[in-house]
Amino acid sequence: MLDENYILDNENKYLIKEYSVTNIEEVFIQSIRAERDGASALVCAPIVSSIVEKVVTIPVVTIMPQKSTLIALKTAAKKIKS
Repeated sequence: MLDENYILDNENKYLIKEYSVTNIEEVFIQSIRAERDGASALVCAPIVSSIVEKVVTIPVVTIMPQKSTLIALKTAAKKIKS
């Protein structure tokens, strides 16, 4: 894990942890590690999000290149609530 930050939604505060990967094997490892560490959702690049959805049971949100990370994180927060 590289970094930890917080994001605020109207009434909630979420801990955001960054898990870096450099190859497809690490995508699987870090996705599973994040879920085991208690992640409520994952935010991934489009190239790996469909794979990650197959190995975890938590919501996966895809970062679209034209959207900001903040929008993707807020989408993850909405999915966690539902």
